[in-house]
Amino acid sequence: MPKIRGRKKSILVIMLAILVGVVIYLFFMSEKAIAPTEGNALVLPSAIATATSTSSGKYQDISDNQVEAAVMMYHHIGSLPSGADDIRKGLTVSKEEFDSQVKYLTENGYNILTLGQLDKAIENKKVPEKIAVLTFDDGYDDNFSEALPILKKYKVVGTFFIISSKVDTSEYMSRDQIKELAKAGNEIGSHSATHPSLDKSKGAQLEKEVKKSKEDLEAISETPIISFCYPAGKYNDETIKALSDAGYKIAVTTHGSTGTLATDKLLEIPRYRISANMSFSALFR
Repeated sequence: MPKIRGRKKSILVIMLAILVGVVIYLFFMSEKAIAPTEGNALVLPSAIATATSTSSGKYQDISDNQVEAAVMMYHHIGSLPSGADDIRKGLTVSKEEFDSQVKYLTENGYNILTLGQLDKAIENKKVPEKIAVLTFDDGYDDNFSEALPILKKYKVVGTFFIISSKVDTSEYMSRDQIKELAKAGNEIGSHSATHPSLDKSKGAQLEKEVKKSKEDLEAISETPIISFCYPAGKYNDETIKALSDAGYKIAVTTHGSTGTLATDKLLEIPRYRISANMSFSALFR
């Protein structure tokens, strides 16, 4: 009888050990299933990942080469100077309006990306739903003094297109301001060297406008320059080829947006032109 009892006790210990092992195994498997991976999260630069991660965790089907994205075009942010003409009025959005627009996007679940992040998402075929891109043309100093604090307030980022020859001149951003923009996670893009009509530029002149500006801005920002904005929206097939040869991956136009862009035409992205007193929310209906 003692031998039988001992055998039963041993069997009971073994069964208990097996049960404990099964529980531990199931626990670790469940933890692994929950843990995020590159397959279910948008991989973005660490400095701004928290500000631009997908809000819904869902991705677009881009098999038809179409991406839904609201790419906005801004110029001046802030108050109008005294005696401002109609052109300046048309290029200026007050900081109160800009604040309300960024607030609208963040409160309505938009993933605010830079153009570079959008390009990377398309390349990885992991494009989040509800995308907005804030782009700023020309490199005016009010982009730094008025727009940047609002971007920081809502923990989002933008793409700033700089005319490289205008850096450190009156009304335009300085080298130090551009560096600070880049360090804050914003993207610096090229708006050419001297802002000519690139559809009329050829050969060495065209190469200088797209390549020299890229080199100068990379030296200032200490970041790769892969995005471009056509001055006054003027370009042709030769311009596009020059951009591609220089290493640009994505470029914006002044063509009006319908809320979509073609993944096979990333050097011809349309934009919404944002002006004062417009119905911003109407763009998303």
